[in-house]
Amino acid sequence: MQDSRGGQSFVELLVAISVGAIFMVGAAMIIAPSLNENGQSTKVQTAATAAQSLLGNVRSWSEGSWQNVLSLATGTTQYYYLVTSSSPYVATSGIESIVTATTTYTRYFFISDVYRDSGTGNISLTGTVYDPSTKQVSVVYNWSGGKAGTISTYLTRNNDAAFDQTDWSGGASSGTVTTSSNNRFGTSSNIDYSSTTGSLYVAIPGY
Repeated sequence: MQDSRGGQSFVELLVAISVGAIFMVGAAMIIAPSLNENGQSTKVQTAATAAQSLLGNVRSWSEGSWQNVLSLATGTTQYYYLVTSSSPYVATSGIESIVTATTTYTRYFFISDVYRDSGTGNISLTGTVYDPSTKQVSVVYNWSGGKAGTISTYLTRNNDAAFDQTDWSGGASSGTVTTSSNNRFGTSSNIDYSSTTGSLYVAIPGY
């Protein structure tokens, strides 16, 4: 009887171990995908945050000087990123890499021209009226083994600079558009500008 009970206990132990092993394998199969999914979710959030940061920096950079944007080539193959270690920021060609933990994230932006519908004035993919005061900026982001994502917004030239001109001694200009202040004025006739600096006198013939 003792031998029989001992053998039965051993069999029960083996059965218990086998059942436990089955549960452990099953639990591992359930937990592993969940952990992997959580890891991917973290990478998506990190990459998206980096993209939003670049988009915000590009907006601030464009507001500092619209010429910054106009000086860049447009098109989906023209990759740029901002060097933010200097002030003001500097745009440079290429793709920026950011290492967080053990993952390498990449980001860059490109600029697209904007066209408007001739009838409504709304931005349109089939528009024919070029808008030099609006650009579309798109930030592309990715990470090792991930799927690239893109976020976009529009940039507008909405800041104006005003100044008081106090010196006209440079005389008449060629009538072209200038990007900086100077001491000249548009071409005209019957104007005496040399008598007093900062003043214009209209010379009326016969007086």
